[in-house]
Amino acid sequence: QKERAASERLRGEIDSTLRACANEMWNQFNSVNNSFNTRIRETTDARNKLQAHLQRTMQEIFDMEKNIELLRKAIQDKESPMKVAQTRLDERTRRINVELCNDPVMKSLQREVTEIRESVRILKERLKASELSLARLMKTKATLEHDIGVKDNTVKIDTSYCMGMRKGFPMDPKIGPVFQMPTC
Repeated sequence: QKERAASERLRGEIDSTLRACANEMWNQFNSVNNSFNTRIRETTDARNKLQAHLQRTMQEIFDMEKNIELLRKAIQDKESPMKVAQTRLDERTRRINVELCNDPVMKSLQREVTEIRESVRILKERLKASELSLARLMKTKATLEHDIGVKDNTVKIDTSYCMGMRKGFPMDPKIGPVFQMPTC
């Protein structure tokens, strides 16, 4: 009877130890699931923010391309007035039997040519800056598309594969382990 009582006590301790172990495993299982879900939410939020940033970048690229087109047209539109002003200035300096004079008309023509040249120079600087900006935007777009692809892949792996394997608790506290759980 004494041995039976000791055996019964030992079985009771074993059962309580197994229950404590099962509870600890259950707590760890829930903790890991919560961490996975938090990670999935954070990754999804980051992906959504990247997609919003990509949309803004695409709009900026569209605006920049339109701006570059307008600058090229403005530079092209300055060519005709420049040719006319230069032709007038050349004709005025090469007049036969007339001295080269610096009258108000000549000064006005020189000033007009200088203003047009300065205007074209400024437009070309703006065009160059816009083209550099467009190149940076295209690089940003490529980076964002890559990052979004990485986030999509991460979410797919976490939700489909890892969380798919973790649908059920791998152990029944009364029976024992159901199967060996693979790691992600």
